[in-house]
Order: sequence, then C-alpha cells, then structure tokens
Amino acid sequence: MRISRIIASVSIVFLLTLPGEASEIVFEEVGQFNDGGMAVTVLVVNDRAYVCEFDNGLEILDISNPANIVKLGQIDDTEQARGIAIIGNIAYVSCNVNGLKLFDISDPSKPVYIGEYSDCDGDPHQFLASGDIGYLTEWHGGFDIVDISDPLKPARLSHYKGDMLAFSVDIAGSHAFVTGYKAGLKILDISDSKNPVLIGDFNNGGETNALHVVDEKAYVCDKLQGMEILDVSDPAHPQLLGTFKGGGSAVGVHVIDDVALTINWKLGLEAIDISDPTSPAKIGSFNDGGRPNGFQVVGDLIYMADGSDGLEIIRFQKNNN
Repeated sequence: MRISRIIASVSIVFLLTLPGEASEIVFEEVGQFNDGGMAVTVLVVNDRAYVCEFDNGLEILDISNPANIVKLGQIDDTEQARGIAIIGNIAYVSCNVNGLKLFDISDPSKPVYIGEYSDCDGDPHQFLASGDIGYLTEWHGGFDIVDISDPLKPARLSHYKGDMLAFSVDIAGSHAFVTGYKAGLKILDISDSKNPVLIGDFNNGGETNALHVVDEKAYVCDKLQGMEILDVSDPAHPQLLGTFKGGGSAVGVHVIDDVALTINWKLGLEAIDISDPTSPAKIGSFNDGGRPNGFQVVGDLIYMADGSDGLEIIRFQKNNN
C-alpha cells in the first residue's frame, strides 16, 4: 500500500486574520447534514469532512458544496468514536471502548480495516498526529506518545499516567498541554519523546476538557468555570490571566487573533473578544438548539459537530457597522 505523508488531525489550526479591534461577529448557517447520529467530532481535509458519531461511528462526507452535502461512506465497528486523524489514506479512529483503529480510506465508500494500536491502557479519546509522532489521550489510561513513522504499525514510545482522566492535548514546541477531567491542565516536557516529564500544572477545581494553545497562552474550556486564559510563557508556572464566565458548559475553543470561538453545550457557538485577556467579553453567538461537541475552523467557515443536529457549516465575519 502506497502511503503519502499528508497528515491532518482535529487540532489543525487554520487562521483567518481579523485586523484591528474586535467588533461584533455575525454567524450564518450555510449547510447541514444529519442522518440521525450523535455527532461529537469533525475533521475537515480538503473537500471531505470526517464526522465521529458516538452511536454510529465515523462517517465520511463530501462537503465541496455546503448546501448539498453528500455522504460517501460509513466505517463499521467504530461506535463511540471520539477522535480522528488522517495520515495519507489511513484514518486513525479513536473509540472509547473499541480502541484506536486504522482504516484504509482510499475508497471512502468502502473503508477497509487494516489494524489497530495495541498499546492502549484505557479508553482512547483524542488522537493528534504531527510528523512521525502521534499523541493519544486515554480516558482511563493517561497520555501516550506514539511512533507513526510507519503509519500501518503505530508503536508506543512512552506513556504518562499521572493522576488524571486524560481528555485533550495540544502541542506547542517541545511541550504537550494535556487536560484531565477534574485534574486541570498538565504541562509535559516532550523534548525526549521517550521520556515525557511533568513540569507544570494548573487546576482551578473545575472539569477541564478542550483547549487551544497559541502565542504562549492556553485557552482552556472548563464545564464549571468557563473558558480560562492562562499565560504559559513559563510552562513550569502557568498563570491565570482571566476567565470568561458566560454560563453553560464550555467544551471547545479555537483562537483567531483577538477572538476566541467557543462551543457550549447549552449556549451553542460564541465569539469572545480576548484582546484584553483579563477581561474577555462576548461579541457574537449562534444557537439553534443543538448540543455542540467539537468543531474545526477553515477560513471563514466553522464545521461544527452539533450532537443530534449532525454536522453544521457556519460562516462567520466581522460586522463593521
């Protein structure tokens, strides 16, 4: 099997420049696909969306025309899918109870099972691929660093368990930022991928989940506390700068310049002005009654896994009036 080294994962960052002071952000839905599943995560690669449905597994959609989304295929035996990464024509699907599985998606209408990562200790959650290294969070197993130089044979390089139920991970330089349920944020030195070392942490007593690390700041979603903004310029001593307490349960964040786009189980999609991190303020929102769980930003489009509402595609822009 010929494998190209094009890599994508749910945490890939696509930046849209919003120059000057933040103004109101407006949203417009431009597409939706719903076949009855519970959408929890989405990954967009070119004109395809890979949507993890907690009950039905991974589905592959053609999104070249957002107004007419077409289902290309569904991957069997991926129930409770929570994470997805694409390496060439290989899909890595992390499933809470079924492990981290590999599928050949050369023909998206006929995905073929080709193996799995056998070193899991718990329930896989997020899998992030970067170069020849993969990073896996496990709900009951901690954090794995995985050799994916041969995408068909992923092998564990190291493991960090700590005292946490690992949820999400973001990588910045030689550091891994890992959130754990009720364990806050853990910062690991991963300069030696075979020996990750805990060097810093922050725990405000809530229920941390998704995060985005950019420009020496960590934006951490907490179901109880809101969205926390941390200064991590010194990874050994993270400092809380500010918190956006907008209610509901924040479960996803993506930062673009001075705007944080967040998703909230109860309040939908929100835009937060973070130009002053000590005083974040809401400058836009979109809520059609769904329960968003994951999203990805590509240019001026937001691809949102909105629970029982399926996949929604939403355009956003500044309102200069």
